[in-house]
Amino acid sequence: ILLRPHVSSQTSMPQKRKKSGAVAPVEAPAAEVAPKEVKATTPKPAAAKGKAPAAKAPANKKAAAARAAPAAPAAPAAAPKQAVHSRKDARKAKKQAQAKPMEEGASSEEEELADESVPLPPSKHPRLARSLESKTAAETEAKTGKWTNRQRTLVLSSRGISYRGRHLLTDLRTLMPHSKKETKMDRKDQITAILPEMCELRNCNNCVYFEMRKKQDLYMWVSKMPNGPSVKFLVENVHTMDELKLTGNCLKGSRPLLNFDVVFDTEPHLKLLKELLFQAFATPNYHPKSKPFFDHVMSFFFLDGRVWIRNYQIHWKDGDKELTEDKLTEIGPRCVLNPIRIFGGSFAGPTLFENTEYVSPNLSRAVVRREAAGKYKARHEAKVERTERHSTHVVAPNPVDEVFSESFQIKP
Repeated sequence: ILLRPHVSSQTSMPQKRKKSGAVAPVEAPAAEVAPKEVKATTPKPAAAKGKAPAAKAPANKKAAAARAAPAAPAAPAAAPKQAVHSRKDARKAKKQAQAKPMEEGASSEEEELADESVPLPPSKHPRLARSLESKTAAETEAKTGKWTNRQRTLVLSSRGISYRGRHLLTDLRTLMPHSKKETKMDRKDQITAILPEMCELRNCNNCVYFEMRKKQDLYMWVSKMPNGPSVKFLVENVHTMDELKLTGNCLKGSRPLLNFDVVFDTEPHLKLLKELLFQAFATPNYHPKSKPFFDHVMSFFFLDGRVWIRNYQIHWKDGDKELTEDKLTEIGPRCVLNPIRIFGGSFAGPTLFENTEYVSPNLSRAVVRREAAGKYKARHEAKVERTERHSTHVVAPNPVDEVFSESFQIKP
């Protein structure tokens, strides 16, 4: 066991104690140490009052060999990296690094497009690219079955509606799976202020409103919400689906085929009527409440200044072996719509079209009453004339009348 010698406090260096018990001198700190470089240092002799301590052999042979080996040449210092102060700076630097190759690719594409001699591929041509995008969008929609045409129709009526109008309202709701219900409106309410708000709350962009006047005149409004246009009809000759003569039937929720007369494409106001009726009654594709079947057709005809509505069931000849051709059977309801006026706004606004041949029901009833009063007047005048004629006309005496006036006796 080696004993620790007495070292003077003035010129002595601090020493470390190793696990083996031997005391090794502490190396002097190096000024600059290059990476992966080991410098050999020699301990300074300690000044002692007595004898100097003998040099201690290092405990590890490898450490001794490293000290004895000459110093390796210093490696070139690496370029200092740019200091990243925060995560935000790191993300910004990453985006800049990614944007450089994209800018190089864009510049090469611009050079290709600028060269008119080189023909453009279909994907880079502006018109062809647009058509390709629309085609792919339609294909993906057909594959995924996404409901994109968000058309909803609010169907409601006013209070005081007759039983026939109520049945017509129920039939239309049954045939339109994209329709929504609402409570009846009071007759004193302002439809121009309340109905747009109701449609907004129910997420509806179409409205079919039945209005009853004097408990006998039924009007139908068809409006595009919230800014119009809208059209007002007088409903005539209503027949519902419950009548026995309408024997057709169709699947509830199936999408109808809408058939419009050719006359609707001849005049501007008829084109507008066609578009309003189409958007209100057409069931959107892939609607959650609809079914992917076409088993009935809803037809709109224009005749005598009126719109005639008919609904038929389709008997496909493919489903029935006995049929040689497709057959139609009327389902109902059926009605006639007499257009009154087309407005530019929703239930109001400037008049776009006015039917000059329209006669209001009040005026028609007044004409009927006037005709009935004319019959009574003619009958009364005939009676007075007959009385006057009898008073002025003198009948000559009849000689036969005097035969029985004289008394005579029967001879025996």
